[in-house]
Amino acid sequence: MAEGGPARAPRPVLAAAALVAVEGAALLVLAVVNVVLTALDDAGSISLALAGSALLVIFGGALLLLARALRALKPPARSPVVAVQIVALPVGWTLAGTNGRPEIGVPVLVLAIAVLVLLFATAEARDALARDL
Repeated sequence: MAEGGPARAPRPVLAAAALVAVEGAALLVLAVVNVVLTALDDAGSISLALAGSALLVIFGGALLLLARALRALKPPARSPVVAVQIVALPVGWTLAGTNGRPEIGVPVLVLAIAVLVLLFATAEARDALARDL
């Protein structure tokens, strides 16, 4: 990073941050949809449905915060972002294959792979988020 002023995030990091923000926003939208469907339907367990929505809000909000931290070149943000993407890979694979929901699984896979590639494919991105030891 450059001395003397705030460093500008490289394009791959900015793109990865944008994709992580998309993931976070998608989880928030799913939380709202879940609440609406629960209110309109005769849910078997309203408390379970609302707890699921609360988790979606927590994880969506966390992803939005992580996206902001990536954009600000905060190195500690990279590890949780990478962990989320690694978890998303088998989730997307299962949704696309075993569960027969490629319209959901394929975007999950594409986003996860894209974020991982953007964060690790270029030395510029790796260096920008490197931790000083």
